[in-house]
Amino acid sequence: MNTTLTPSKKLLNKIYQILPQTQCQSCGYKDCLAYAQAISESKENINRCAPGGEQVIQDLAQITTYPAVPLDVNIRPSDLESTALIDEQFCIGCTLCIDACPIDSIVGAAKRVHSILNSLCSGCGLCLPPCPTNCIEIVPLNLSLATNKPSSLELINLNQTKRSALWREKYENKQLRKEKESAELKQKKTTADADLTLIKNKATRITTAMEIARTRLAQISNS
Repeated sequence: MNTTLTPSKKLLNKIYQILPQTQCQSCGYKDCLAYAQAISESKENINRCAPGGEQVIQDLAQITTYPAVPLDVNIRPSDLESTALIDEQFCIGCTLCIDACPIDSIVGAAKRVHSILNSLCSGCGLCLPPCPTNCIEIVPLNLSLATNKPSSLELINLNQTKRSALWREKYENKQLRKEKESAELKQKKTTADADLTLIKNKATRITTAMEIARTRLAQISNS
């Protein structure tokens, strides 16, 4: 099988590799891949990556025909050197932040206090809007944080290339899991619908048989 990439696929792949992979959606797209596709198809500007900022804009300008321009004024700047923290005294265990996290960096169970995996969290901020108690904040990812969150050192010690690879892998794994769960749910529904159809068909056959039996009994009684 020929696995050679076409020029358009090569460009898409290069753009995708440049994006930081926080999956923060600040660009207006559902994930980094969707934004990369929009750029590669000349449908979108290269200045919409908030966490990537000027560096990503410069890198994208080198491989596209777009000029290097400042970050879109309608996009709020963010920082790759950031992470999330949960104020546990106000966490009610609603799990909404867990659902919102694109890379599974929040752990916890329903009605139990949740925790951030600061060895993984990209600080994308997608967990903030759904939190009903506003108990999550985005803070700098630095050595002062490591005093209370030593696991953050694992991420601090990684360069951006390795961080992006980690975030991309975690995001893709979550997407695969969601697709599998969706397929299983669809299969269960299909099976349940099929079972219901069988039950209805059996009920119809029984009703028909009983009607035939009553007719025959009536005929016998009248003979």
